[in-house]
Amino acid sequence: MSREEQLQWEARWARPAAGAAFLAGALLLVSALLFFPKDREGIERNPDLLLSIDEQSGGYLASAVLSAIAALLLIGVFLYLFRATLARGGGVPSWFVYLVVAAPILYAVSTVAGAFEAIDLGDEFASGEPIRGEAGEDRATELGGTSAGLVALATAGTVGVAFLFVMLPLRARRVGLLSPFMGILGVIAGALVVFQLTGVSSVIQAFWLGALGMLFLGNWPGGRGPAWESGQAEPWPSAAQKRGLAPMPGQEEEPTLDPTPPEPEPVPERPASRKRRRKKP
Repeated sequence: MSREEQLQWEARWARPAAGAAFLAGALLLVSALLFFPKDREGIERNPDLLLSIDEQSGGYLASAVLSAIAALLLIGVFLYLFRATLARGGGVPSWFVYLVVAAPILYAVSTVAGAFEAIDLGDEFASGEPIRGEAGEDRATELGGTSAGLVALATAGTVGVAFLFVMLPLRARRVGLLSPFMGILGVIAGALVVFQLTGVSSVIQAFWLGALGMLFLGNWPGGRGPAWESGQAEPWPSAAQKRGLAPMPGQEEEPTLDPTPPEPEPVPERPASRKRRRKKP
């Protein structure tokens, strides 16, 4: 694909990719609001978590479904960023496209399947006795956890999606498609896919996706990097360069070497001395 064809492809698919980013970010925020364990201090304790899932099974399942849909929308977002980075020599291997498609699918399937399994475990735990104290913890442990196959599926999907959040922003930043801030924030969002922080992970990921959508549309404060218009790798301009306080990338004046040596400046003639020589007596 030629450079002009690549730029035409990016212009044609910018709106769908931006729409996918906006919708994915919104779904992540809504998903985080649908399920709140009552005992947040004891969320790591199986009895409290299982009872919360049983009492809020509808919200828990809806939260998982919305998270799965958001993951599927990431395919369009990351595929657009992947192709733009690859066209500018970002060093992304061509096989990376399979990870762009497979990782979100694995994440989505494991999220929904895990929700159904957790709801079943919560119902079974809440239907029996005891449910509190050490005896309740022992009983929750005896019920078992997620199946080994589902754990493997969830691990592959989670690590794969986190890798996309980290790798693609760094490569896109290298060729000037993302600002340094967006590159670093993408890495943080990727880390929060694995290390979930209640009330924080979804907000940061949604903010990054929303900003990425604005960037795809060209609605970036101060204008986006010149690499988007040129179709080749160019550094993202700094704040000083955007204000005109420093030359833009590629506009630095290089000194020209003149092969002919400069002519020597003429030496001014000394004016004739007005003093007369004294006559010898």
